[in-house]
Amino acid sequence: MYDSKIIRALAVHAPGAPLSAFEYASTSLSADEIEVKVEYCALCHSDLHLMNGEWACTYPFVPGHELIGHITQTGSSVR
Repeated sequence: MYDSKIIRALAVHAPGAPLSAFEYASTSLSADEIEVKVEYCALCHSDLHLMNGEWACTYPFVPGHELIGHITQTGSSVR
Protein backbone atom coordinates (compact mmCIF):
# COMPACT_ATOMS: atom_id res chain seq x y z
CA MET A 1 0.00 0.00 0.00
CA TYR A 2 1.26 3.45 -0.88
CA ASP A 3 1.58 5.92 1.97
CA SER A 4 1.16 9.63 1.42
CA LYS A 5 4.48 11.46 1.63
CA ILE A 6 5.50 15.07 1.97
CA ILE A 7 7.11 16.33 -1.25
CA ARG A 8 9.64 19.13 -0.79
CA ALA A 9 10.79 21.31 -3.68
CA LEU A 10 11.67 24.83 -4.71
CA ALA A 11 8.87 26.66 -6.49
CA VAL A 12 8.01 29.99 -8.05
CA HIS A 13 4.85 31.24 -6.33
CA ALA A 14 4.08 34.10 -8.75
CA PRO A 15 5.40 35.25 -12.14
CA GLY A 16 8.93 36.62 -11.77
CA ALA A 17 9.19 35.69 -8.08
CA PRO A 18 12.32 33.99 -6.75
CA LEU A 19 12.39 30.29 -6.03
CA SER A 20 11.33 29.50 -2.47
CA ALA A 21 10.49 26.46 -0.37
CA PHE A 22 7.33 24.55 -1.25
CA GLU A 23 5.88 21.33 0.10
CA TYR A 24 2.72 19.31 -0.34
CA ALA A 25 1.32 15.90 0.54
CA SER A 26 1.46 13.47 -2.36
CA THR A 27 -1.57 11.53 -3.52
CA SER A 28 -1.80 7.78 -3.93
CA LEU A 29 0.43 6.33 -6.62
CA SER A 30 -1.67 5.34 -9.66
CA ALA A 31 -1.19 1.99 -11.40
CA ASP A 32 0.73 3.57 -14.31
CA GLU A 33 2.93 5.97 -12.30
CA ILE A 34 6.39 5.79 -10.78
CA GLU A 35 7.90 7.65 -7.86
CA VAL A 36 11.38 9.08 -8.39
CA LYS A 37 13.69 10.43 -5.69
CA VAL A 38 15.34 13.33 -7.51
CA GLU A 39 19.07 13.66 -6.88
CA TYR A 40 19.86 16.40 -9.45
CA CYS A 41 17.64 18.59 -11.61
CA ALA A 42 18.40 21.07 -14.39
CA LEU A 43 16.42 23.99 -15.71
CA CYS A 44 16.01 24.73 -19.40
CA HIS A 45 14.93 27.83 -21.28
CA SER A 46 11.27 26.69 -21.23
CA ASP A 47 11.39 26.68 -17.42
CA LEU A 48 12.65 30.28 -17.44
CA HIS A 49 9.73 31.39 -19.67
CA LEU A 50 7.27 29.77 -17.27
CA MET A 51 9.00 31.14 -14.17
CA ASN A 52 8.91 34.67 -15.60
CA GLY A 53 5.23 34.49 -16.56
CA GLU A 54 5.99 34.72 -20.29
CA TRP A 55 3.98 31.55 -21.02
CA ALA A 56 0.72 30.41 -19.45
CA CYS A 57 1.37 28.66 -16.15
CA THR A 58 -0.29 27.90 -12.85
CA TYR A 59 1.47 28.76 -9.61
CA PRO A 60 3.10 27.54 -7.52
CA PHE A 61 5.29 26.13 -10.30
CA VAL A 62 8.13 23.69 -9.62
CA PRO A 63 10.53 24.09 -12.55
CA GLY A 64 12.82 21.41 -13.89
CA HIS A 65 12.18 18.30 -15.91
CA GLU A 66 15.69 17.18 -16.78
CA LEU A 67 16.64 15.09 -13.79
CA ILE A 68 18.74 12.29 -12.40
CA GLY A 69 17.28 10.15 -9.67
CA HIS A 70 16.25 6.73 -8.51
CA ILE A 71 12.91 4.99 -8.90
CA THR A 72 11.67 4.36 -5.37
CA GLN A 73 8.24 2.90 -6.11
CA THR A 74 6.19 1.70 -9.08
CA GLY A 75 2.47 1.41 -9.69
CA SER A 76 0.95 -2.02 -10.11
CA SER A 77 0.90 -1.81 -13.95
CA VAL A 78 4.48 -0.58 -14.39
CA ARG A 79 6.88 -3.13 -15.85
